[in-house]
Amino acid sequence: MAKRSDRRTRRQGAAAAPPAPASNAPGPGSAAYRTRQFWLGVLAAACLLVPAAVAVAAIAGGGGDDEPGAAASARPPESPDDSVQREVERLQKATQTRDKEQVKELTDKARGFADDFGPIVDSVARTVPPGSEETGPLASAADVRRWSRTMRAAGGYFRETVSGETGTNVARGALAAAVGSLGELVATYRLALADPSPRAALLERVRGQRDVAMRAWQTGTVQLDAINIAVGYGHQHVPALGAGGLPPDDLPEGTGATGTP
Repeated sequence: MAKRSDRRTRRQGAAAAPPAPASNAPGPGSAAYRTRQFWLGVLAAACLLVPAAVAVAAIAGGGGDDEPGAAASARPPESPDDSVQREVERLQKATQTRDKEQVKELTDKARGFADDFGPIVDSVARTVPPGSEETGPLASAADVRRWSRTMRAAGGYFRETVSGETGTNVARGALAAAVGSLGELVATYRLALADPSPRAALLERVRGQRDVAMRAWQTGTVQLDAINIAVGYGHQHVPALGAGGLPPDDLPEGTGATGTP
């Protein structure tokens, strides 16, 4: 009887007592460790997968080599030497265009001057004939005043400094010298007309000034012909001044032209 009572007591005590924790149940520290392992694994996977996805997207969206973006990326970067060469070519082209325009303007201006100066030179030749020491009739005071106005206007054109290619500058300088000599000639002729006493000496000076002007004019017109050929306009013959002047050659106007004037 006593034994059955002890067994009953032990069963009741076992039923009332709480179950003992399992030996393999994780504690708080173990759960935190597994959480850190999980996120470290996620981060490692991201480091591997994200660059791969970016590379795939770039390959899929890059297009063929014939697209503008591909051509631009394939083109090598421009070197400083290439940039300098391109700028040199641009400046050369601009200089050639400017010189061609200057040649055309100077040639047209010289043709106009030839028309304006012709009557002056012809009238002076009647007073002091070329190649002779004799003296002919004098021009009127009204004529000489008109000559003065013509030469002042022509001198104004050459007072403006214009720089161009060497050949153009030579032609311009020679024509300017001719205009300057003709202007001095007119001033001397006017003095000779106003005062009879030194007239012979003054007219002799007029003769020398006329000869200098003719030589300068001829130099300028020959140079004009040469630079017109050089820029592509072909032969351009500005009329000579006076009966003794000769053209540079007898070729037709425009012979040898390579461009459109």
